[in-house]
Amino acid sequence: MLLLDTARGPVAALRARPPAEADRGVAVVFCAGVIGSKEDFEAVLPGLAEAGYHAYAYDYHGHYAELPGESPDRHTIARHAEDLVAVLAAAGRPAHLVGHSYGGFVARAAALARPDLLLSVTLIGAGPGMDGVKHRTLLTGFDATLARQGPDVMWPVVRRLVPERDVDRREFWRRRLDGMRLAFLHGALRSLTAEGDRGADLRATRLPVLLMHGHRDQRLWSARDFAAYADRLGAELEIIPDASHSPNLEQPERTVAALLRFCAAAERRQAERIFLDLLRPRALSDPYASYRALRERTPVLRIELPGKAAAVVLSRHADVARLLQEPGFVSPGEDPARLTANWRDVRIVRCLYQSFGWREGTAHTELRAALARRLVPRRAEQLRASTEATAEECLDRFGARLAGGEPVNLAEVLAVPFASLVVGRLLDLPDADALRLGEAARVASAAFEPFMTTRQRAAMATAGDEILDALEALAADRPDGLFGVVRGLRPDLGEQYLGDLALLFGAAYDSPASLVTLGARLLLSHPDQALLVSSGAPFVEEILRYEPPVQVAVRIATVPARFGDVPVEPGMAVLGLVAAANRDPAYTADPERFDVLRRPVRPSLSFGAGRHFCPGAALARMHAQVLFPRLLRRFPTLRIAGPVRLRGPGTMLRGIEDLPVALGA
Repeated sequence: MLLLDTARGPVAALRARPPAEADRGVAVVFCAGVIGSKEDFEAVLPGLAEAGYHAYAYDYHGHYAELPGESPDRHTIARHAEDLVAVLAAAGRPAHLVGHSYGGFVARAAALARPDLLLSVTLIGAGPGMDGVKHRTLLTGFDATLARQGPDVMWPVVRRLVPERDVDRREFWRRRLDGMRLAFLHGALRSLTAEGDRGADLRATRLPVLLMHGHRDQRLWSARDFAAYADRLGAELEIIPDASHSPNLEQPERTVAALLRFCAAAERRQAERIFLDLLRPRALSDPYASYRALRERTPVLRIELPGKAAAVVLSRHADVARLLQEPGFVSPGEDPARLTANWRDVRIVRCLYQSFGWREGTAHTELRAALARRLVPRRAEQLRASTEATAEECLDRFGARLAGGEPVNLAEVLAVPFASLVVGRLLDLPDADALRLGEAARVASAAFEPFMTTRQRAAMATAGDEILDALEALAADRPDGLFGVVRGLRPDLGEQYLGDLALLFGAAYDSPASLVTLGARLLLSHPDQALLVSSGAPFVEEILRYEPPVQVAVRIATVPARFGDVPVEPGMAVLGLVAAANRDPAYTADPERFDVLRRPVRPSLSFGAGRHFCPGAALARMHAQVLFPRLLRRFPTLRIAGPVRLRGPGTMLRGIEDLPVALGA
């Protein structure tokens, strides 16, 4: 027994907790009927808890305890729904809601008021409405009889339903009827007479709904009424054999089995909607709430991607780390059609899928190893002086623009030039060519987004052609350096060679540019953290953890595998949500807080892991270490000066297109 806080005060409740190893972190909340109480669910709570749910059942406020100024007006569906909303809000995350009889109408009202607090709604023995002539007559007569005889009017009914030999149940009902408040009963019954069919409203919430009743439950609504109501709700209909109005009391095991099937399916459907919303070809200002919902509700999700093959989506840190490190999961360049059926149609996509970063075996390892030897941390430190000079040069131009007094787009004026010039000078490119390629790379980076608009796809293809043509010409004149390394291992100079060149420039440009924009917005939005950075605190790992430029990693399974209870067949695509994994509480405490002093035991997954760990990670870190303290020290009053526009589509790669900033007073 425990107390739950409602909008009007505490109520008595029952709770069944799941075993730690099965804990799903999700609650199921039960609301009783008029002549009912929390004990009506005593037989079903343990089965739900064993399956991993936190199961709660509670009495209504004033159900059994006298209230100050008590009157039937205190006990309406709307008032009890307010109390229920407070219980749901206190749960801290969306829950499954189950209402029996009168409790079904209370649950429906709560769902209509706050659908965001719910994963699903189950209505047991609660039909479309009670405002018709038949139901109003029945309820009004019952109300009048209660006024004359009190709750004892129910005792003959109990005697008929509960065998004389069942002494304990009869005694339970005797105590229940003796303690029930007449004001509650009158208020609930009178409120029901005004309750109409709100099936269309509930359907509009898009919440999964289960309508359940016993096959003998025909007094208030016929089987045809229930079926028609389920159809209007777009609900699943479950008819429990050998039960009447209270399957939860009469057939608890079947009721639990039906609830478990429905709750699991509801969680899966909601997770599918959340993930498909993440795939839309536009930028989300805050995808992290969706990542958190997936990780908490359905951390392993099997989904049919529109126009693509089935895939498995992972959002826990341990699962994503495993995906990136186990050899049975390979880079998608080994089987591009699994992700993109028409991958050959666009030149930049075709070339990149053949590049070393998207392949396995010697096609990947030889070139990666050769590049990594030239990009080791020691080499990054050797390049620090030239990077500092580039940063000062870019900050001078940025400061000149700020001096004009108008807001300046930090992405366009600082992030893109800095990242372009740094990689261009690393590759021995003329500055003008590097800047031009950086602008094109902003658009071509959409090459691996799963869904694009027609306009986005056309722009990506055009920018991709520009990059490939320019790099092919520039590399031909530079037989030494990193371009020479690529040429030495790709002597046929075909599409694989072009893909390697594009990946070399694009990867070295895109993530650093996004790191600048995302990091600048974070630091300008958290002045206490900016002060720490300007004072010399390490910060790069926390920016990468909190706002990773690469949000999703993709692999193809080559062997049978399993994540949780979801099997993965060979050939299936597996998507690791890096941005969700980085904020997994199992990886680091208080993960939603941006804290540059955070020191996780292991690095985040923002640069990948295993054999595909980014070979330029040390350089990218060094670039940020050089730029951000200088930016914050030179412009201590810098502030965000307008709406921020993120890159779209931004499912795979996150960045900011427009970050307006200005100097404060």
